Amino acid sequence: MSYYGENAEFYDINTEWGKTRTKAEERANIGQFRDLFEIKSIDMVGYPDYLEYEMDNGREVLSWWKMNLVRKSDKKAITLPVHLSMGFDENGKIISESAYYSESMLMKE
Repeated sequence: MSYYGENAEFYDINTEWGKTRTKAEERANIGQFRDLFEIKSIDMVGYPDYLEYEMDNGREVLSWWKMNLVRKSDKKAITLPVHLSMGFDENGKIISESAYYSESMLMKE
């Protein structure tokens, strides 16, 4: 979490549109995730893309990942593709993170 700005906002495509989490809420969310899943590996797919925008002096990094998980309740192996879009401030701190993945893949029997 040290890479994130103090007021960073976290968005997840599987939650209500426009609803974000704080750093403290995201830390708790990660803890809950780790209670349910064992993380075997998180592998980068390809290379991240860095974009700069003139409007609002925006900086965004787009990246793609493959999370290899084991659901603790039934030991089912799951490969979850994830796309992250992270906004950065002028000091290089992450100020926003949007996660795109299929939550239903985590729940399938």
